[in-house]
Order: sequence, then structure tokens, then C-alpha cells
Amino acid sequence: MANCSTILIVPTSTAAAALFRSVLPKEQKEERVFVLPLDAHGKVLAKPILVSVGSEDGTAVIDAGAIFREALKAGAEEIIVAHNHPSGDPTPSKADYDTTVKLNDGASLVGLELIDHLIIGSPGSADGLGFVSMAELMAE
Repeated sequence: MANCSTILIVPTSTAAAALFRSVLPKEQKEERVFVLPLDAHGKVLAKPILVSVGSEDGTAVIDAGAIFREALKAGAEEIIVAHNHPSGDPTPSKADYDTTVKLNDGASLVGLELIDHLIIGSPGSADGLGFVSMAELMAE
């Protein structure tokens, strides 16, 4: 997304996953955490912002404070958070579920709405989607 002043609405988790995938390196050796800042109508305010990078043998820290700080600096009212699983398997862990609940609770405390938490895997994973939407999983 070269020009963020172009009006871009993120209507689906698939569109959001494509934005996050566009900023991930081809070789996913480390877990990376991003936040996508949106206005109240789902308009993208900036390209996905890198918040944390894990080591090659460890997970990235999903720091809610850092996520919310970056989102608020960008003028966000809504956010989508994403992280990749370098293994290529986007199946969420218990920690991913717990983190989603904490992010949702924390976002509302600082005046943000968490739209989704995506886990990005290899392109053909998750029945061909290449990602898992925690919002969709937790709504079932």
C-alpha cells in the first residue's frame, strides 16, 4: 500500500490477511506481530505497523500496550492485530485464544475496538485461506 491517503476499506478478514501478508518477509523465520489501524468506518489509516519480532527459536511478545500506543498514534478507532506462525500452521494455541480475549478487553479500556486477531500461516494452510480469524473462531 504505497499511498495510505487512498481510501481503502477492509471489508473482510481475507482482505486484512492480504495486507498483513504483504508486509511479511518471504522467509518467515521469526514470529512478527502487527497492528492495522482503522477509523470508525473500517478505513485503513496506515500500512500494518510492526510491533514485535520474536527470535528464531521463540515467539514474539504480543504487548497490548505497544499495540494500543501505535494504533492511537495513527488515530485509530478500530484495530486488527495479526501475527504469523513461522511453522506455516496457523492453528491457534491456547495462548492465542487468551491473548485475543486480553486484547479485546484492553482495547475497549483505551477506546479502541478490536475487529479481529489474525494468525497468518503459509498461503495454502487453513483450508486454502492461509490464515485463521480469531473473531470467526470465537463467534462459533
